[in-house]
Amino acid sequence: MDRVEKDLTPEQEWRQSLNATINRLSTQYVNLLRAASSTAALEKGQPDPRAGGGKMNNPTDAPPPPLASSTNLSALQCQLACENICVASSQLLSLIRTLRLSLLLMDEDVIQAEEAWQVHQLQGLTQKAQDEANVIEQEWLQLRAQELDEA
Repeated sequence: MDRVEKDLTPEQEWRQSLNATINRLSTQYVNLLRAASSTAALEKGQPDPRAGGGKMNNPTDAPPPPLASSTNLSALQCQLACENICVASSQLLSLIRTLRLSLLLMDEDVIQAEEAWQVHQLQGLTQKAQDEANVIEQEWLQLRAQELDEA
């Protein structure tokens, strides 16, 4: 059985792209913060990698292996998160440019027609709500009249 789905409108596509970009930005920001701290290692139940695994007798000695590997991993994670943040920021700027361009390209007649359509929709909704309120009020008045007749 084939399933046919309606195409997304340009507005829906733009909104989905914006949401995906914002999610990517926030995720990468969290990754950057996690990589810059030692909490990722502490969450796994390992000792703090900054504590090292040996002694450095003089400053020219290489750092202990646990510290060196953790530092290299954190540096790589920070670099990747920064690059992903740059890409997501670039996409966000592109989306903003697209929105600004679409607003500039819309001529006054299209904007007024769109506003008139929205006003027409809202007037219809208001009329429907008013009709429903009138029906409820009539029912309430009938019930009130019945109660007064019974009393």
